Amino acid sequence: MRKMGLLLAVLAAFLAVSPALAADLPKVETPMIATTCGQSPGAMMVKMSSMQAKVTPVEDSKTITAEELGGKDCKTLVVTTGTSMKGMGAAGTNVEKEIARCKALIEAAKAKGILVIGAHVEGMARRTDASDEATIKAIMPLADVILVIQDSDSDGFFTNYAKELGKELIVVKDALGIGAKLAEMK
Repeated sequence: MRKMGLLLAVLAAFLAVSPALAADLPKVETPMIATTCGQSPGAMMVKMSSMQAKVTPVEDSKTITAEELGGKDCKTLVVTTGTSMKGMGAAGTNVEKEIARCKALIEAAKAKGILVIGAHVEGMARRTDASDEATIKAIMPLADVILVIQDSDSDGFFTNYAKELGKELIVVKDALGIGAKLAEMK
């Protein structure tokens, strides 16, 4: 009986704190642009999931630059991390150029007051090498908030990294959950 009382007290405390935690999340506004630091399909995944959840308009651009952002009406920028060597080869770029492009893009976004979401949405498959790690380490510290799917954080890396950075971490079940969470943050 005493355990039940303790459980109810913990549950009541959690429910009392939960709305406050949700209120701390930044507000997602549209139009939104998703790009990838590493030429992976992550930006397209964000766009498709967002469209399904009716978070529109949303554009995905694997190559958007800081200069191009200046001419766009954008309220939220999502930068996905994790690299595709095939994608970078086809785009004629490499991880160093991608990081430089995305850092400049984020700097321009912040100058315009645009919310920046750092994301890792392709799971552990995009956490396998030094290039993947380089994009994560370059982008996440610059983001206003970090969004990942459960598989990306299956080892607790993003949970610990977000704490280390002092950033809010949003974990969704899978790629379909991305748009639903962004809709919830509107």
